[in-house]
Amino acid sequence: MKGLLITYAIVLVGAVISLRQPVTGLFIYVGLSVLRPEAIWGWAGDMRGLSKLEAVPLLVGWAFQGFGSWRFGKAKAIVWSLILFGVWATLSGTQAVDGATAADALLEFQKTFLPFLIGITMIKTEKQAKQLLWVIILCQGYVSLDMNRMYLDGYNRANAEGFGGMDNNSFGISLLTVLGGALALAMSSTSLIAKAVAGGITLVILHTVLLTFSRGAFVGLLAVGAAAIWIFPKRPKYLAPVLAAALIAVMLTGPELSARLATTFAPREERDGSAESRFDLWKDCFTVIGREPILGVGPRNWGQVADEFGWPKGKEAHSLWVQTAAEVGVPGFLFFFLFYTLTIKRLWPIARGRSPGVDKSTALFAAGLILGLVGFAVSAQFVTVEGLEPPYWMTMIGAILLKSRSLAEEAPAVVPEPSKKAVPLAPAIALRPRQTLVRPPAR
Repeated sequence: MKGLLITYAIVLVGAVISLRQPVTGLFIYVGLSVLRPEAIWGWAGDMRGLSKLEAVPLLVGWAFQGFGSWRFGKAKAIVWSLILFGVWATLSGTQAVDGATAADALLEFQKTFLPFLIGITMIKTEKQAKQLLWVIILCQGYVSLDMNRMYLDGYNRANAEGFGGMDNNSFGISLLTVLGGALALAMSSTSLIAKAVAGGITLVILHTVLLTFSRGAFVGLLAVGAAAIWIFPKRPKYLAPVLAAALIAVMLTGPELSARLATTFAPREERDGSAESRFDLWKDCFTVIGREPILGVGPRNWGQVADEFGWPKGKEAHSLWVQTAAEVGVPGFLFFFLFYTLTIKRLWPIARGRSPGVDKSTALFAAGLILGLVGFAVSAQFVTVEGLEPPYWMTMIGAILLKSRSLAEEAPAVVPEPSKKAVPLAPAIALRPRQTLVRPPAR
């Protein structure tokens, strides 16, 4: 019951504050999307509709603030990629096989699209972007702790149920997307307490990824490790945490996950049924892409045509990228793909320390965002994770970092005005040469 009361109190206070300070409301909204209190404390009462209760005042507050600033600097192409994806998906929905399913998918998309716009137009500084990342990893850390608690009690919920409406695969990818940011905060924070908290959360999230027994998430984890070794400076203090995390992951990998992973890229005759079906599903999706290359079959509509290929109706393609192309067409897929890849590409010089004026903390911050997005991009090839929020939030934080840095570079240099201290004037008599008065002679 305490969890219910605390959650409602936070939401109600946040709803009021959102009218004047939309950024605070956005922090609460994003935190709730990761924490999913209905999945943790749902036994205490009905928590449905909490996000809507926070979202409406947030949108109103954004409107009161004039919809923020639409100067995006180097994040401009990223923002417009998402906007164009939304436009194209809407066009695709007008001719969808099942219009009702497409409408539901487009409505679901607004739950990430509008908060993304609020964040990129209202958040101005790198400091605020880091604060938002802290909100995300603290919420994800709490969820991971709860999953580990249940595992120690004898029930692996992360694998058996997933979390908050996500199956084990989607949940594993959600965790993986946040993992890089947690590692970056652990390495870049100057406070020992912050380092310890972020480091502990990194390990807990890592263990929870393994508890999901998701092959897609594990392959993404391998990609994160490889990217970390590539992107971080080749010095012991940077590589040691990465290698330690890798060693822990290897030690914690159980025989069941090892066996499942071994079949991912095995020859056809050695694959299990799950791995084999993915390749067949992708092949059928490419058939649909060839048939409807421009607008696809409609958002979330691959499942409506899957039965044409012998699959059960509603079957997912087990690949976000392939299924997106089949549903919204090749142009829509390209907009969606560019949304993530442009973020990685433009953060790369910052993460490598090659951007003008970048310091070590900012470089590590950018590197963590890249790691999260790399893990998501690789693992999403094996799982359909439409509507998963953390990838949008991590991309939003990366876009905010790019915007804040580029706009600061564009700002004209401020030349200090000369000092206006009063200079005391010397007496007037001191400004004239001393004169001797000569009287005329008396007559």
